[in-house]
Amino acid sequence: MGYGTQKRTSLTGAVSVVSAKELDGKPVTSAVQALQGAAPNLIIQQNVTEPGAAASINVRGVSTVNNTSPLILVDGVPGSLELINPKDIESISVLKDAASSAIYGSRAANGVILVTTRTGKLNKVPRVTYSGFAGWQQPTFLVSPLSGVDYMQLKNEALVNSGQRAQFSPEQIRRQGEKGSEKWWMDEVMKPAALQHNHNLGVTGGMGKVAYLVSGGYMDQNSLYRGPGYGYQRYNFRTNLSAQLGKLKLAGNFAYAKQDIREHAYFSDWLVSTALRIPRIYPIKDSAGNYFLAPTASNNPLAQLEKGGLRKYSNGSYNYMASAAYALTSHLSAKLVYGADIRDNNMDEFRKSIDYTPYSGSDNQSARTVNHARSVQDNFQALLNYEQSFGKLHNVKALLGYATEGWKNEYRQKRQINVDNETGDSTAGTSTLTGFNDTYDTRVDRWALNSVFGRLNYSYSDKYFFEFNFRYDESSRFAKGHRGAFFPSFSAAWRITDEPFMAGIRERVGDLKLRGSWGQLGNQQILSNYGYLNIYTTVNNMYGFNNLPQPGASFAVGNPIITWESASSANIGFDLSMLNNRLTISYDYFRKVTNDILLQLTAPGLYGATPAYQNAGRVKNQGFEVAVNYRVKTGAFQHTIGANLADNLNEIVDFKGRTYLQEGDVTYINKEGFPISSYYGLQADGFYQNLDDIKNSPKSTFVNQVKPGDIKYVDRNQDGVIDNNDRFVMGNPFPRYTFGFNYAVNWNGFDASIFIQGVGKRNVYLRGEGVEAFHNNWDNVYAQHIDRWTPNNPDADYPRLTIGTESVNNGANSTFWLFNAAYARLKNVQLGYTLPASLTGKVNIEKCRIYLTGQNLLTVTGMNVGLDPEVTEFNNSLNLNQLSSASSGRIYPVQKVWAVGLDINF
Repeated sequence: MGYGTQKRTSLTGAVSVVSAKELDGKPVTSAVQALQGAAPNLIIQQNVTEPGAAASINVRGVSTVNNTSPLILVDGVPGSLELINPKDIESISVLKDAASSAIYGSRAANGVILVTTRTGKLNKVPRVTYSGFAGWQQPTFLVSPLSGVDYMQLKNEALVNSGQRAQFSPEQIRRQGEKGSEKWWMDEVMKPAALQHNHNLGVTGGMGKVAYLVSGGYMDQNSLYRGPGYGYQRYNFRTNLSAQLGKLKLAGNFAYAKQDIREHAYFSDWLVSTALRIPRIYPIKDSAGNYFLAPTASNNPLAQLEKGGLRKYSNGSYNYMASAAYALTSHLSAKLVYGADIRDNNMDEFRKSIDYTPYSGSDNQSARTVNHARSVQDNFQALLNYEQSFGKLHNVKALLGYATEGWKNEYRQKRQINVDNETGDSTAGTSTLTGFNDTYDTRVDRWALNSVFGRLNYSYSDKYFFEFNFRYDESSRFAKGHRGAFFPSFSAAWRITDEPFMAGIRERVGDLKLRGSWGQLGNQQILSNYGYLNIYTTVNNMYGFNNLPQPGASFAVGNPIITWESASSANIGFDLSMLNNRLTISYDYFRKVTNDILLQLTAPGLYGATPAYQNAGRVKNQGFEVAVNYRVKTGAFQHTIGANLADNLNEIVDFKGRTYLQEGDVTYINKEGFPISSYYGLQADGFYQNLDDIKNSPKSTFVNQVKPGDIKYVDRNQDGVIDNNDRFVMGNPFPRYTFGFNYAVNWNGFDASIFIQGVGKRNVYLRGEGVEAFHNNWDNVYAQHIDRWTPNNPDADYPRLTIGTESVNNGANSTFWLFNAAYARLKNVQLGYTLPASLTGKVNIEKCRIYLTGQNLLTVTGMNVGLDPEVTEFNNSLNLNQLSSASSGRIYPVQKVWAVGLDINF
């Protein structure tokens, strides 16, 4: 719990706990990946899947249009789940409702994740542990290419359907059939498999009154891309110390993590899109060994991987905490805590120009970009804890605390073009930032938070439980007079089966506890740390004068009266244990309303500046979650079964009557009465089957004519035409009915387990070359397009094949491109064997387990277009200004992993 621990029997809030055992044996690169599906309504998705990429974490859905990231604390101080070594984790608590998280006040509106690391034990003999695995990654979910002949035939059909001449003659098609298809470019730029391995070594023990833990870890994930040593390495080191010196307890830990990422210097979305769309009539290299440029491509992805340079990330993280607790009396103790999270992130990109001779390509400019960012977040806490029992019936616990926290980030960037193409020397380069060589663009950003918080627990007869939490925060992100806010919560629980009138039921059924809570939470993770100030930004090329670029400044208006986003959260639930605690069931229903959401309300064009943020929005989010666990023994077999199911749905309640549209290849709408960032477009209504069908249907205003085989749309307003006024809210991209299921069995040293994770309902809007044939006059066409409309195939899955402007009707934003991304995935499978102690004891080994494990082995989904249903276009910032490549298939594939592991305890 926040700033302490609590027995589950007395818990009044909604908390999910994930133990270290649930993370073990999964061949993942971060703890985040191992958590997927482990706790209800802990939603983890990725919009970038390359080695070293971070995932987005969401607790109980989305209830703001701003940042939705939960607060993550490692041993009580800010930290990262991406950087921590999973083997160093003892447990993870997910605080979901106001009762459990209001003590974190202004940072708790999106949930709180508390990570507790392993600690040392006062063992006389040090205990040494090793764990590791090695295995192979394989790409999943790639579209299925056509043969060269099939491509040529479908391309001719699309051209003729579009009123153009066929490109390939019967003789050319015949020769292509005799020659056979070239290798698909995606198979040329990606390896069939790549190595991944992980090793961890730990020592725990004690010396006198000091307990210690020292651990180290190494993760190496090779990239599936071909090229010079692309991949991700992470190095972890941690030491935890504690000592009990009479009434004084001292504790401290230090953790260091280093990430090294080597990747190509070009953009993955364009690299993948080029490889996807080139048909199998063109080789990736010609007969002379030159990188080939297809007619619809101005670059070659293999050349970019092999000759295009390197982008290197070198990131270091230092996380430390020191605490001292002193027992002032038998009931009162004081504690001081100081911690810090320091991160140094460095990026060095050297992009080389590529000579495509004898062809003419567009990768003809070298460039060097160097970024450096250093952030420091420190935290000081002073705590008083009181606990006392009065008689046998009354128990009181109280906490009072003060905390101050600060964050500072310094960012520098230098970018130059036309650098030396062999060495990257920037001496002769031209700066794109300031016009002066060797000058960095530098920015400094910071915020601070001062807080007072407390908690009061009261229990009567271990049957009635009451809890009150509060936090008062003052944030530098707001102007004076608007910086402070008070966040309270109230909760209660009743162990109803402890009542005398329930005695008979308790004996037959088990233990039942009812819970309820209400509270207010805050969100200070707004888009700007200085939104209350007028902000001027210098721009090098603001305008032109005498045909020369001139510097200038842009202007954003501040709002001095903006303040916190505030979320009121209510939760009711129960915990039931039956069959002597072999069966446990937990259920929660929640409803959260976020008020004062910061919006930039639209302003007339004559206003001349970026509108200021205002506290103007309200969003409602509600849902449920249920978790069931069952343990049973049948003969020599011990079985463990667990399942969880959760749902959440958000709705915009108040946007001051405004409607916000984000137009583009995908159109999103924010409108009262609908979920955040809903998809918006026309309702597809099958295909036009003949000329009479076209004559008797509404006329489209955005194309000159339609033909049989084109998509037909619903005339929503019944005005006889199809235009933007006929658009519907089609769905939203957020997952619903998320679930997880695990089964494990042990028998005579053997163990086996399976873990299934998935989503019961989710819309995803797909566009681009991933799903559209001949998108943007390109040559992309796949096996899924064979079932296209023709007069002889009127019930096809895909409209008639077209190209160029003839595709405008079918390319309109509509439900035709809206897919059901529900899925069930065999997330992890393990089969292990623990050697008998009688054997390992002879060589002083306490335990030795070997196992085979697999990750992402099988996925069942109705979205059979070669794209992963799990990948999302959003991250935690809900940024709609940059459409993710995930929606068009321009993405590094999710990996399937097979690995062999070994765990040894000495």
